[in-house]
Amino acid sequence: MAELPAGSPFRRVKLALGGKHTAGRADKARSDLSAVAFGGGYLWLATDEGAKIERLRRIDEQEFGDHRVFDLTRLLKLPVGEADPEIDIEGLAVDDGHLWIAGSHSFTRDKPELGENGQEEALDELADIDRNPNRRILARIPLALLEAVEQAGAPVCAARLRAGRKRSALLDVLRDDRHLAPFMAVPAKENGFDIEGVAVEGERVMLGLRGPVLRGWAIILEIRVKPHGDRLKLGRLGPGGLRYRKHFLDLDGCGIRELCLLDGDLLVLAGPTMDLDGPVRLHRWTPPGGEAAETITGRDGCPVLLELPAGHGCDHAEGAAVLEGPDGPQLLVVYDSPAKDRLFGTRGVQADLMPLPGFG
Repeated sequence: MAELPAGSPFRRVKLALGGKHTAGRADKARSDLSAVAFGGGYLWLATDEGAKIERLRRIDEQEFGDHRVFDLTRLLKLPVGEADPEIDIEGLAVDDGHLWIAGSHSFTRDKPELGENGQEEALDELADIDRNPNRRILARIPLALLEAVEQAGAPVCAARLRAGRKRSALLDVLRDDRHLAPFMAVPAKENGFDIEGVAVEGERVMLGLRGPVLRGWAIILEIRVKPHGDRLKLGRLGPGGLRYRKHFLDLDGCGIRELCLLDGDLLVLAGPTMDLDGPVRLHRWTPPGGEAAETITGRDGCPVLLELPAGHGCDHAEGAAVLEGPDGPQLLVVYDSPAKDRLFGTRGVQADLMPLPGFG
């Protein structure tokens, strides 16, 4: 169980997953939450397994419920179809009536289970790297069309950046980057390239990287994304015509686990980049203007707002969303591998809700 700081202002709220509309879908979802966003009057959740989006309605100050599930294999043309539908959704954002979905874009290495496998099998597992192209998804779906799917079963055409079995519009422009290129084929959780947060305002899209972390410096990628018919297309940043730019932040050696926009600033949830328990903190950072291809911000420029609870083998903070509270904005945090004391019923799980210092 994660330990709460002394005098903690955090309080628990219920996420009542499951119910008559979900046909048992929520049994596993509560243990694998990886991203959350609030918009259109709903709480949107995703897991790092499969290819589904969970939606909850705010019932009262203590609970979200009325669970609905949307199958992204019906809404997105995935590079490898339904044969292996996992997208590894690690980022959600709502902007201008659209739900944005970011896959990790990462490679993964199998994890050996010594209790189930012999020595040779375990060693083979460690040599097996998964390159599932479905993880290369950056897409947006109109919220109004999601309502149409629910009410009438109408088809939805979600727009996404080009990504196929071998190519990706985003990864293609990064493959020769002087900082990122050596990490593009390194598995996630081993300091490899791994998107774990997205924040969107108009055409400006910020992508937070769990890895790589370079000598303690975390990275945010900034891109411009424009609608182009039924697709999304990478635009250019300013008169210089850049396809992307990198922002380096000193987050005390941690990688980025989530991004949220609030009052023009970015709230940056930072945690371990490797497969470890460790500190989890919320930082505040003001994205710089100008046309520089790369920027670098020291600790003074990204101060810590909150120290979040971090469990031992559980309660890994993975997603955060800003909600309006009676006394100002609040932060809702969801956890992967939640501690047992967060679980209720057969499908429900509790998240943390906390005030945001310095806003209001």
